[in-house]
Amino acid sequence: MAKSLFFVLAPAPGLPQGPLSWAELAEAQALGLGQLLALRIFACPPGWPGSLETLVEAGLAHSGGDDPFGAAPPSQPGPQSPAQPQGRSLRCDALVPVLDAPNLCLGIYAGDGASPAQIESLANLPLAAIENETCWFYPTENGPYLSWQSQRPRTFLPGRLPDGDLSSPSSPSERFDPAELRLLWSLLADDQAMTCVGLTYRGRRIEWPLQALIGESKEAASVWTWFELDDLSSEPWQRLDRIETSPRR
Repeated sequence: MAKSLFFVLAPAPGLPQGPLSWAELAEAQALGLGQLLALRIFACPPGWPGSLETLVEAGLAHSGGDDPFGAAPPSQPGPQSPAQPQGRSLRCDALVPVLDAPNLCLGIYAGDGASPAQIESLANLPLAAIENETCWFYPTENGPYLSWQSQRPRTFLPGRLPDGDLSSPSSPSERFDPAELRLLWSLLADDQAMTCVGLTYRGRRIEWPLQALIGESKEAASVWTWFELDDLSSEPWQRLDRIETSPRR
């Protein structure tokens, strides 16, 4: 019988070995992922005169991350990958686990069902040993944009592949192949350097489900950035303004 794969990110000493329970696996995962980055990117309307400060002072660009140009976004940020454009302005709506790639290891496990009673360890390796691959969270069309970013504490369950996932065959000779893992890196809107944003296995993105809030209010502090893309310029990306916002009371 084929078994489902589970993935745990944690410091090397925190990865459990041998037969273990679902509770032990979830406890190990809590050691490696504790922060979530919410990201939204909005295209500025044609002819907008441009003033991030004015939008903040008017309460249109606030810590909640709503579209400052009037189109209503979802009440919560979207899935852990770039979303398709929605409304007039929204170009990206993503939740990204904050990964400390140099200091984390990945444990791979197998068990029957969604939260199996007994789980076996298949392999573990440092993230630094996994082949890198790029993905895209920022716009590719020229023009001015606003980005909203907010980091907040979260707890995650062990990672899974999406519905209809690739499973681990029961035969030891056909088990998980670490060579088919990829560590994803991307520019997140106004990043100057690439950020680690997740992993894939055999081309499918591993998802870490959110478990619960950790003492978080509805809103958290955030950063709004106004930037411009021009692929004909000697500096294709330029930051025009950046403002931190506090939670609304």
